[in-house]
Parts: sequence; structure tokens; C-alpha cells
Amino acid sequence: METQLNQAAPDIMHVDLNACFAMTEQQANPLLRGRPVGVTNRAGSDWSTIIAPSYEAKRLGVRCGTRVGDAKRMAPGIVIIETDPPKYRYVHGVMKAIFQEYAPRVTMKSIDEGVLDFRGTTDIRGSRTLEDIGYEIKDRVKEELGEWMTVNVGIGTNWFLAKLAASLNKPDGLNTINHANIEGIYLCSKLTDLNGINVKFRNRLLTWGITNPYEFLQASERTLTKQVFRSINGRHWYLRLRGYEVDDLEFGMRHVGKQYVLHHRTAEPEELAQVLYKLCYWISRRLHKYNRVARGLELTIRYAYPNHQGHQDQDVPPGPTKWHLTHCSPATFSHVSEVYERALWLFQQSPPGLTVTQFNLTTYQLQNRRDEQLPLLQTDIQRDQRIERALQAVNDRYGELTLTPARLLGAEDYVPDKIAFGSVRYLLK
Repeated sequence: METQLNQAAPDIMHVDLNACFAMTEQQANPLLRGRPVGVTNRAGSDWSTIIAPSYEAKRLGVRCGTRVGDAKRMAPGIVIIETDPPKYRYVHGVMKAIFQEYAPRVTMKSIDEGVLDFRGTTDIRGSRTLEDIGYEIKDRVKEELGEWMTVNVGIGTNWFLAKLAASLNKPDGLNTINHANIEGIYLCSKLTDLNGINVKFRNRLLTWGITNPYEFLQASERTLTKQVFRSINGRHWYLRLRGYEVDDLEFGMRHVGKQYVLHHRTAEPEELAQVLYKLCYWISRRLHKYNRVARGLELTIRYAYPNHQGHQDQDVPPGPTKWHLTHCSPATFSHVSEVYERALWLFQQSPPGLTVTQFNLTTYQLQNRRDEQLPLLQTDIQRDQRIERALQAVNDRYGELTLTPARLLGAEDYVPDKIAFGSVRYLLK
């Protein structure tokens, strides 16, 4: 039996800050307004990538992922700025505080976007519509963050449609998608405009003759479940496209990690050990913040290519471009010394003498700290852990690296503070 479009009132709002990092920099510096701006994690390298172009840069063809050198050719005069995480964390905090004044349930999906759930709040809203509230939020953002800051607001019967609505008429738009206009929206959209449909899934849909979101909507549940996706994911898409909520899930934290691309590529063990230690420090801080301990650790290393391990003869086969190793132990760990001890052991198993370009260190098999088993008698490790907890408490209160481990002295240039769009779980306060 075919499921009809969801005709319930659209009570989910998605708010997306336009070109978050670039717009924040333009707000902070009026001289940048109206000019093409590209924010990158490595301002001094033409090989680094743009992670946030301003709208002026986008109009000249610069996209997220464009190399800095290419961006300079595409947009002469573009201003390249290195990321400034404290600014973006401040913006994130102000936005979250604004959202929480309007909806009882707010979920920040990333550094620059949040979902407001207004279901069951008719009495609280009074005569105001969600469109009224959306325009008020847009005004509040300008008042509290600055006149250059704009957001897109999308309203729908589920988070998927609200996010799609927020992607329309950028920048500074406000749109609602409901059962009355959903088919028209789908007809004017591309498959990759749908959140969750990447190139791989688009090609799979094309194989079955589904060329746009409207045809996606017309596909039967059986076709999507048995043929296209061959899993329960097909039913989820069938319901999602019709405006029913299937994404309202809160997943527990499964891993904590830190990735770093070396701006100074090196094969020197001492330099690499310092980078590795700082990664361990940040991972320990995150485990501490979320009251977690881990059992497993994975280290992935990427190398420069071609990598001939010091040989000049080009006939010698190049060394590996990627290496990784995992280790899981019965004992839990979370303190920096424990993380580093395990990470260093993993690193010592890697091929020697190769030029490293990237480290990715990840802890897994997490559990709550209160569930870990403690030894009967106090050990030297426990004493060190108590000292480290005191240091963590000081840094929690007064700011990162107020008290710095001696091993990090002189290592300020290694693994600088960076921030990502895709998640908010690592936003240390």
C-alpha cells in the first residue's frame, strides 16, 4: 500500500549560517566585505585547500576543496585567511543560545547549523508562525553577531525537508517545504541536492532510471528496498522523501580522534614524535571532556609520493603511501601518558625513514569513565592520573594549555588549533 505525503504541519526548522568561516572573517574585518575571501588551514601554502570560500569567491568559481593556488588564478585578488577557531566557536555559541530561546529541543548539527524542533509547541508560539520565528531569528543573528551575518532558514515536516528548504535561495533565504509544494521543489532539484545522496548513490539511482528527486519520490517502496538500495535504507528513503522523520536519532560517541596534515613534511623521528604527542594531548582532552575511557587505538600514517626510502634509483619501487595499525587492550586508558605510550608503540611499528605527510590517531571501544575497573592499591600510574586530572581542571577553567606539559614546550607550531564543519562533539569550551 502506497504511503501518502506527510500532511502534518511543518514543525522542524533548520538554520544554516551562510559561508560561516568566510562571513565571520568579513564581519570581523569590514575591509574584507564584498571581496573574494578564502579560508584555509594553511595560509602559506598554495597546495592547501580552501575550506570556506565567501560568496564573492564562489561566484568566481572557487569551491570548498579548491587548491589555494587555483583559487588565486580563478579569483585574482582573493584574500587567503588562515582559520581562527576561537571566532567560530564564539559564533557557534551565540547561535545555539539564540535557538534555545525559541524551541525546547535544539540539536546543533555542525559548527554552523542547527535544528529546532517545534513539535508540540503551538501553545508556546501563540499566533506566530514558524516563518515569523524564522525571520525573527535572522534579525537576532544580525543584532548579536553583526550586520554582515546572514542565515538561511528552512522549515519542513522532517529534518531532511527542512535542510533541503534551507539550501534554497542562498544566501539569506527562508523557505518552507510541505505536502503542497514538495513535488514542485523536487522537480526543480538535482539528486545531489538531497542530503545523503552523493555521487555513488546518484549513479546507483541513475542505473534504475531515477534521474531527479521527483522520480525518486515516485519510486515504489519495493523498488527502493529490494532493487536500488537492497536494504532497509530503501524504506528509510521512501519515508524520508515523503516528509516522515527517520533521521531523529542520537548516536552515542563511538570514537575520539585527531587528524593532522603536516605543513612541514619530515621523516625525522623526534619531530614526528612531538606531533604524535600533541595529537595524544588533544585526544586525552576530548576523552576527559566527555568522561570517556578507551580500549583501542588506531594510527594511520600517509607518506609523500613517490617515496623511495632514500634511494635515488627511480627503478626502485616506491614505498607505501599509506600505513595503519590498530591495537586493543583489556585495560582502559584516557590520560595523555597512556595514550602516548600506546601511540608511540604503534608508530615504532611503521616503516622507518619515510617522509610523513599526515597522522590520523583514533581511539575506539569507548566506555564511560565510571564503568572502568580500578585497582585495589594505588599505583604510580594512579598518582600520575590524579596530577593530570588536576591539570585538566585548570585548563578547563582558564583555557587550553594554561598549564602545558613540558613535552609540548617549544612545540607551538605542531598541530595548531583547527576546527571542522562536520561535527560539534569536539568543541572544547
